Amino acid sequence: MNPNKKRRDFLKQSVAGSLGIALSTLPSNATETVPHSTSDSGYKALVCVLLEGGADTFNMLIPRQRKSYRKYRRLRGELAVARETLLPIDTEYGFRGNMGEMQRLYREKKLAVVANVGTLVEPVTPRQVREGSKKIPFELFAHNTQRKQWMFADATGNTHNGWGARAADRLYATSDPARSYCAINTADINTLLFSGGRKDPLHFTEPSISPDTMRRYGFGPESGGAAFGRVYQHLYALQQSNRNPLQATMARQRIHELNLPVKLEGLFDGVRDFDGFTTGVHEVGKPLGSQLELVAQTLSVKDRFPARPRRQIFFVDHHNWDTHDSDNEHQAGYLSDSLGAFQKAMEELGMEEEVTLLTLSDFGRSLTPNGAGTDHGWGTFAFVMGGAVNGGNIYGKMPRIQRNSPDAWYDRLVPALSMESYLATLLAWMGLSEDELDLVLPNLRNFPTRNLGFMRG
Repeated sequence: MNPNKKRRDFLKQSVAGSLGIALSTLPSNATETVPHSTSDSGYKALVCVLLEGGADTFNMLIPRQRKSYRKYRRLRGELAVARETLLPIDTEYGFRGNMGEMQRLYREKKLAVVANVGTLVEPVTPRQVREGSKKIPFELFAHNTQRKQWMFADATGNTHNGWGARAADRLYATSDPARSYCAINTADINTLLFSGGRKDPLHFTEPSISPDTMRRYGFGPESGGAAFGRVYQHLYALQQSNRNPLQATMARQRIHELNLPVKLEGLFDGVRDFDGFTTGVHEVGKPLGSQLELVAQTLSVKDRFPARPRRQIFFVDHHNWDTHDSDNEHQAGYLSDSLGAFQKAMEELGMEEEVTLLTLSDFGRSLTPNGAGTDHGWGTFAFVMGGAVNGGNIYGKMPRIQRNSPDAWYDRLVPALSMESYLATLLAWMGLSEDELDLVLPNLRNFPTRNLGFMRG
């Protein structure tokens, strides 16, 4: 293999391999005769943590058996983590030395590893990729495209809404008011994960809601107050009966948005702070610890939401994983500490069995360093945490991290597990039926394994 093969050559084959894929006919608001999932098994929540930029997970979970480590060391050179600093999870692998919280959670069987997972159109081997005999995702190694494919759970480019939105629309019937409170974004950016659903996500940046400004202008469930507000609401009320369905839908959505702050007034009153969350050191964007504490605070008041939703999905964005010119030692340590603090918060709330955290990333990294860091890759490791996780295990076959790895295509791991199988395992735990999983994840039927087994119940 030639690790110096140019990126444009990858892209040529990637684009060529994506031709001829059938269009998806399963939009989020489809009206197939599949029943909406019932939520009679108690409360459950998913917390999706995006490791934005493409995490070098191969310097987070590292082979420690002597022969395997020597191969890893020869491959990684100066970027290799010293063997004596590794924190063992079994006889073969260990987390890097500053990931003590994740090691503890793994040993307590509250954390699982999903090996070599990524965007796929269909099952494919490195040899089949080289031969061009199987379809592969288009525009591999491009941040925006690969992140979008993870957010849409579709590597064909034919789905145009987020899997979080599609799942939320299936978890709640159209008329269920709890659907408005299912999707929650705590990041400092918008996310495609919830795009295209029946309801927009809630976007919390801090544990407070102030409807006073809206009331002052006459907005809210009850019209009144300033004249401007009455006129504004009157115009929108007229638009809701507009013959143009787009204008009518827009008006109804706008009225919903105007009413929402008043409906949620008092949600965070008296909310507690949690110990252990930090703002990190020179973090880019909103710190991971701040976001995860906000998720914990929101979960602590979940029963104050109108209609008391029993299924919720949260989005968290951990920036700065695009390590072309550095190792990810800092990011890995901060992730580990933040996950430890979050799991402790869930245990204090008595919600450790009800909340599952999962990681996603744009892609993995190149196996060989570029002289300072690593470049964009394909397959990666994912981490799943919670009391309902069958933890203390690695799911899937661990790839060989070595020169000329038989698991790689020009120095990039070819995923052995699809993102669809990974997400289906989590969404089945949330309560989606087999038929609903096929609607939410339209390419799931392309893969032989629908459930990877890392969730209980």
